[in-house]
Amino acid sequence: MASSSQYTYDEEGEVWPFFVLALLSFILVPLTVSWFYNAFIAVDTISSNSKIKGAILETADSIDVANANEIKKYRSKQKSSKIFNKTLIVLIIGWGIVFYINKYLTKYADIKTIFDPYLILDISSSATDREIKSKYRKLSLKFHPDKLPKDITEAEKLDMETTFIRINSAYKALTDEVTRSNFLKYGHPDGPQDVSHGIALPKFLVEGKYSPLMIVVYFLLIGVLLPSIVGIWWNNVKSHTKKGLHVDTAALFTRRLTDRNPAKIVTPLSVLDWVLDSVEIKQAFKHLTKDQLKVLVEQHLNREFTSDAQSESDKVKLVSMLPNLISGFLDIAVIFRNLEVILPATDLRKSILQAVKPNGKYQEILQLPYVDPKVVQAQNVKKLGKLFTLSKEEVSKALGITDLKKVEKALEIAAHIPSLRIIDSTFVVPGEDVVPPQSSAHLSLKFLVKSPRLKSCPSIDDDRLKEEETMDYLRNPLKSNETQPQLPFSYAPYFSYYVRNNWTGYLISQKDNKLVEGSLGYELENIDLSNLEITQEEWIDGKDVIIGSFKIPLTTPTPPNIGTVPYRIILKNNAYFGSDVDIPVDLEVENPIRKQPLNLGRKEQVDSDDESDISDPEEDSIAGALAALRGQSVKKSQITELNDDDEEDESDNESVFTDIDTDTEDEKE
Repeated sequence: MASSSQYTYDEEGEVWPFFVLALLSFILVPLTVSWFYNAFIAVDTISSNSKIKGAILETADSIDVANANEIKKYRSKQKSSKIFNKTLIVLIIGWGIVFYINKYLTKYADIKTIFDPYLILDISSSATDREIKSKYRKLSLKFHPDKLPKDITEAEKLDMETTFIRINSAYKALTDEVTRSNFLKYGHPDGPQDVSHGIALPKFLVEGKYSPLMIVVYFLLIGVLLPSIVGIWWNNVKSHTKKGLHVDTAALFTRRLTDRNPAKIVTPLSVLDWVLDSVEIKQAFKHLTKDQLKVLVEQHLNREFTSDAQSESDKVKLVSMLPNLISGFLDIAVIFRNLEVILPATDLRKSILQAVKPNGKYQEILQLPYVDPKVVQAQNVKKLGKLFTLSKEEVSKALGITDLKKVEKALEIAAHIPSLRIIDSTFVVPGEDVVPPQSSAHLSLKFLVKSPRLKSCPSIDDDRLKEEETMDYLRNPLKSNETQPQLPFSYAPYFSYYVRNNWTGYLISQKDNKLVEGSLGYELENIDLSNLEITQEEWIDGKDVIIGSFKIPLTTPTPPNIGTVPYRIILKNNAYFGSDVDIPVDLEVENPIRKQPLNLGRKEQVDSDDESDISDPEEDSIAGALAALRGQSVKKSQITELNDDDEEDESDNESVFTDIDTDTEDEKE
């Protein structure tokens, strides 16, 4: 029996609502997730589960800065723009349509048209023949036409008779060979069925007088709306880099770095001049000239405020944009490996966050709240640690703060500004005691987090600096960079939003004073700050002091020749003055040390001065596995060698016995 096909329309409106619901859900669900993430999760929130975070931010929020209202307005506006935007309007309309269609237009879908013998008989697909027959008997007695109640309506009677027929068909599909063959081959016990091709629209919309309208709708959807959405997305992708920097701005920064005069010193103000020429700044401040923008930045760095609300609003907006643009500039600058540009740019970003001029000797003190710059720069206290050697009255005079409560707040913030004290810096190759030529090494830094109120540094036993070479360590030596607690938000009350504290590590070759090739800056974002809370006695004792670690990989193999390669490691803090680290580190390339094998009862004693004493590592040891990966020779394990010796002895004995037997046989002959 040949199957026939026919073309049907959704005259009853049973299908098209489900089609529209599926289409809307496909669009609305990811859009809702994206909007919710950007509106609530992606926004930096203050965590209350950290004592250190609370100490810094609670104090910062309690500082009544002169433009606090403008900062709050900007934060509120930014948060509102992420919640109340065009996407939210689309979501409200879209989910409203979904609700309306689901409530008023969808009809009950008759699943009885689907033939599934297991579903009809209400049995599992793994049911045995006995279970199938048992279930069939029970359903037959229930729905048999002769067993139906007399008080049911004709519609109910017809429905139960139809069910009885389906029960019989399902039973045959599972028990009768011919029926089962049809079901497995065609999906129905009666063999091939008519194929119905349909469209989820009523016939009058497709073939009636409204058909031109449908053509217009199709054209608007496929020819206008879809290309517009794709075009907007592609234009945004094409016009911005992966980190959100406008391509024209990126090109501008690249040209400035390429055309830079090496004889001319780059200062933070030079970088500021380049950043103010960015496309983002020009589009956001069309009503201001570049000189006017410079004035606003200068007022911010001097912590000067005016009564002009529009000017203060522009200043807060401008300042909020600068750190991201400077970060984009740094992403390009590190590719040029030019340290003379990178360091001024990081200092400028830090100055913007702290509202402090990037040049001078008093930045550490000026970054504290309530200070009087004129008083600070007229005395000799330049470091935060010096403040904790003075009395509160002396601190009050040094900072120009008359209110002793404000002095206490300034000292509390100063005590929680972390600095790093490097106690060990070595290049390491996992599984090796030295750094061999042509090996993959990383710089391992061990440090203490120190509060300015703590004096000197404790002595740390060398045993606490050693790192156990577990299999996890050998697989990923840099894993410890991520296992430490995340750093808190930075104290920056004059900035418009919260920024997490971190250090950026730059590994520099002292031969040419440039970044090591491939070293594009490594972020130190996870540090345990518990040391900031300990007392001076606990600090000097050193037993409860937390030791931090940071590892920077060398992206290229170590030199092929033995010798010393001088490097320099700089850790630049993104928010605090006085927290940077700049120390020299040397890479000592040596031949790998070969250890002597243990003597397990060999027949011949090897002389200690002989070259054969220098043995390859065993194949079942960690050193042997690493040597094998490097293509070096390895030896069999001592147990295996011992077994080989035993086999040789047995072989020798066998040859002896063979000689004896042979001689005996000759004599007999």
